[in-house]
Amino acid sequence: MSRLHMRANDAKNSAQNAHSEPITRTTGPNTFGVLNRIPTQYESYQIGVHEAQGMRPTMEDTHAFIVDFDSVRGQGYFGVFDGHGNKCVSEWCGQEFHKIFLNCIHKNPQLNGLDVLKKSFLEADEELGKMSERSDELADSGSTAVVAFLRIEDADGSQNFPQTDLSEHNKLKLPPKDARRVFYCGNVGDARGVMCRNGTATRLTHDHKPSDSDEQARIRGAGGIVLRGRVFGTLAVSRSLGDHMRYESLKLKDLVIGTPYLSRTELKENDEFCVIACDGLWDVMSDQEAVDLVRNIDDAEEASRTLVNYALKNDSMISRDNVTVMVIRFTNSSPSSHMKTSNH
Repeated sequence: MSRLHMRANDAKNSAQNAHSEPITRTTGPNTFGVLNRIPTQYESYQIGVHEAQGMRPTMEDTHAFIVDFDSVRGQGYFGVFDGHGNKCVSEWCGQEFHKIFLNCIHKNPQLNGLDVLKKSFLEADEELGKMSERSDELADSGSTAVVAFLRIEDADGSQNFPQTDLSEHNKLKLPPKDARRVFYCGNVGDARGVMCRNGTATRLTHDHKPSDSDEQARIRGAGGIVLRGRVFGTLAVSRSLGDHMRYESLKLKDLVIGTPYLSRTELKENDEFCVIACDGLWDVMSDQEAVDLVRNIDDAEEASRTLVNYALKNDSMISRDNVTVMVIRFTNSSPSSHMKTSNH
């Protein structure tokens, strides 16, 4: 397809394209609570995002990030959502998932980060189910998701940090430079998170595919069928948000569940950056290839753009999908860490 044809399709289908909040920049360092706003200086990490519609007739990817998330300096929320069926679920996730996550943090202070993230996925999926009862368009829509949360904490896991007043109503917690940094990541479907640790790619997520033996057994045990590596021969992922439609007497949601895979990483100095992206990238390059391609690119925005351009222009294999890539490059990481992963 020519670029001219692609642009014509973009205009024709613009109403069907998923909308992400535009990325803006501040005139100062403070960004907390504002979706997709990049600060003028980096305390804990820098963020870069690039996306492309590619050869698809519509854009169904969305993304979201919040710097200084939950009013803690250096914290961050990051999400990439890859829609299917139509844009409804991915667009909703890009605009609403962080609100559900923040609400879960505040309402469940006794839960650890993994449990809060899991609860957020399940609550988001439950809310989508309720809305789908009133909308056939929403019921026909679903989305893969990869969500990450960089949490800043004391050695005991608390956040007893001093505060500064930025305005009459806004307070920002200021952790010490040696505070612990914990990177939580969760996903459903084949959207993926990959950490670069001392040059080596470490996957933080799990691809939920119907061809996976455990997923296939779960689907068949719930009364579903896997044909040609797809649920009922149509859906290419085995977990998602949304997809609340019915197949005769079966609820698709009973088969394509919203329970995420979860990981927890305490950052150390050799944790350099993380790439979170939809399958438009991972279908054409391996985890290690992605890390190798951008490891020496200091600017996170340039790194994300480089990965998207590679996916669309690679001579050996070109992505025909929407492509969204987010790069989080860490700074001043703490030297002591270990990593735990759990599959729920």
